[in-house]
Amino acid sequence: MKKSLLFLSLLFLCRNFGYSQNIDSVKALLKTKLHDTTLCNALNILSNNEPDPAIWPLYNEQLRTRCEVFLKTAKPNDPLRPFYLTHLATVYNNLGYLASENGETALCLQYYQKSLKIQQEVNDKNGEATSLNNIGLLMQRVGDVPKAVEYLNRSLKMHEEMKYMSGVVTSLNNLATIYQQQGDAHRAIEYLERSVKICEETGDKSNAATSLNNLGYMYKNIKDIDKAETYYNKSLKIAQELHDQGGIATAYNNLGSTCGFRNDVDGAISYYLKSLKIRETINDKEGIFFSLDNIANAMLDEKGPKLIEGKTAKDFAERALKISKELGFPENIMDAGNTLSKIYAKEKNWEKAFQMQALYRQMNDSVLNETNRKASLQKAFQYQYEKKAAADSVKASEEKKIVTLQLQKERTQRLSLYGGIVLIALFSAFMFNRFRVTRNQKHIIELKEKETQVQKNIIEEKHKEITDSINYAERIQRSFLASKELLDENLKNYFVFFKPKDVVSGDFYWAGKLINGNFMLATADSTGHGVPGAIMSLINVTSLEKAIEHHNNPAEILNHTRQIIIDRLKKDGSEEGGKDGMDCSLIAFDFEKLQLQVAAAQNPVWIVRKNEKGMTEFIEVKPDKMPVGKHDKDQETFTLHSVNVKKGDTIYTLTDGFPDQFGGPDGKKFMSKKLKNLLLVNQHLSIPQQKELLETTFKNWIGDLEQVDDVCVIGIRI
Repeated sequence: MKKSLLFLSLLFLCRNFGYSQNIDSVKALLKTKLHDTTLCNALNILSNNEPDPAIWPLYNEQLRTRCEVFLKTAKPNDPLRPFYLTHLATVYNNLGYLASENGETALCLQYYQKSLKIQQEVNDKNGEATSLNNIGLLMQRVGDVPKAVEYLNRSLKMHEEMKYMSGVVTSLNNLATIYQQQGDAHRAIEYLERSVKICEETGDKSNAATSLNNLGYMYKNIKDIDKAETYYNKSLKIAQELHDQGGIATAYNNLGSTCGFRNDVDGAISYYLKSLKIRETINDKEGIFFSLDNIANAMLDEKGPKLIEGKTAKDFAERALKISKELGFPENIMDAGNTLSKIYAKEKNWEKAFQMQALYRQMNDSVLNETNRKASLQKAFQYQYEKKAAADSVKASEEKKIVTLQLQKERTQRLSLYGGIVLIALFSAFMFNRFRVTRNQKHIIELKEKETQVQKNIIEEKHKEITDSINYAERIQRSFLASKELLDENLKNYFVFFKPKDVVSGDFYWAGKLINGNFMLATADSTGHGVPGAIMSLINVTSLEKAIEHHNNPAEILNHTRQIIIDRLKKDGSEEGGKDGMDCSLIAFDFEKLQLQVAAAQNPVWIVRKNEKGMTEFIEVKPDKMPVGKHDKDQETFTLHSVNVKKGDTIYTLTDGFPDQFGGPDGKKFMSKKLKNLLLVNQHLSIPQQKELLETTFKNWIGDLEQVDDVCVIGIRI
């Protein structure tokens, strides 16, 4: 049986679509002139309640911008600071949710941690507990069970201290979910029974329905089907009272599973079909998958019907697999693949049965291992032990308090007279000795300070000379780069994300007009970085300038540039001449014909476009595997690529600095694949917003680590 356990995630103000506020009236407010705080309140409501998933992130971004602008200029004691911080914490939680839905786990964690930090700053205990809960659920989602249990237990402890019982119920259910997934059903039942008791005492019917459903699932896991059915029916009754269609569908699905345990195939299918119809009505895609998969498995039973509403088991299973791939959850794909494998084997379609089994095994590898289970149990034990130890400590201290005070009083009276005399004598001797030592040390320190100051002045002067020289070199190098005026004149809609590792850079971007009138742009990574890289970049730029005096073809320009560089470096004093040069992508635009010519050495050129079906398409112009400089292949000519571009296409040129940067939670490289996906997913953003996204992503990824190389990424929208 699938989809029996429900989560109570308490995502802090995150997409609360059930909010009773009239959304249309709030939208109408935005068209009027509002005070900034009123506008922020309106955006906050819309960011949490807008049902259109394509629009609600825009409200979040507007609210985030307003909060960050205010907080950058506000004084620490500004009375409005907590107001804007609270709204910003909400935005970060919402952005974390969005990143999680997009599979951007690291970015999601960063947003949740930012929200947590703000809530701690404004002393919002409930918000802090909720953020801890969210981080715990994220850790569970990525398979870090020990961390998940740690954060969820911290959330539980805070909710208990605040006596916020709804939060306690949420934490208990989420912890029960983890223990169930780790195979400890008895521990999960213990947590859920506590949760049900709290709900009954507080009259919380909604959470009671969820906890009862989860209890039914736990008892089914330990083969107590009668108890499981009892709890499922209790959950169904409450869901019907609340008109909770999702809860009703889940209860029907679970009751179908109990029929399956009793070999009542017709009863099981009847419940599964009821669940499916409701889930289709409310567009619960994951729920639809589970109902379809359950129906297909029930039909495979010898007693099962061959057709239901004109459909076979294979029809239901294939639809389930399609939905599971759309959702992208490994366990769902694994279940669908296993079901289809049985169906294809029954049809003796061995090739497809093998393919489904391979898919099943691939997905099964992602299931959490036994080590995580033991770690989670250890964390839970630690929490229970600390809680019990604290209670025992309070009780013991109360019992001994009177005796301890009496003993201390008597001891003080006995020792005060003798101890006082001894202390006075010792203190006097100590002070006299310290006076002599201090006088000698003061003289030594004064001499050392004079010596240190002289050395400090020398070092500061040398440092200033070196810094001034490097800054002057940076101004010289900057004059060789493509000017903003030249780029604005020819490209209009573009961005340049240029971040040298040091003050001066081996990476550079250069542009110029060719003889035929076409506009050419070079994005290059010279050998080395810092001062040596900067000097090499000047050689490379002047070589390019010389080459375009004779050629229009980007491949011929790179060939000519390579020969100039080789000839110049023959004079470096080495036996064979210098092997320095650059990796470079060279693109030439014919804007009238909408044609792009590309020649690339080591660095690719990426093109993202919307095809005729409205789907986003990624095109990569692969580079030649040789640099512009002395090399084993320096007699080979560079390849010329011609690409017909369209209005709306976005062209990216880059060096290897961004993909090769170490960072993230594991200290690994960012990688080209992740950068491609980042650009592809965010094509809806404007060009300036894309640049801001790259800057933010790079900053968050690198964290406290050191930048390892120069970075240059250029984006151009046709």
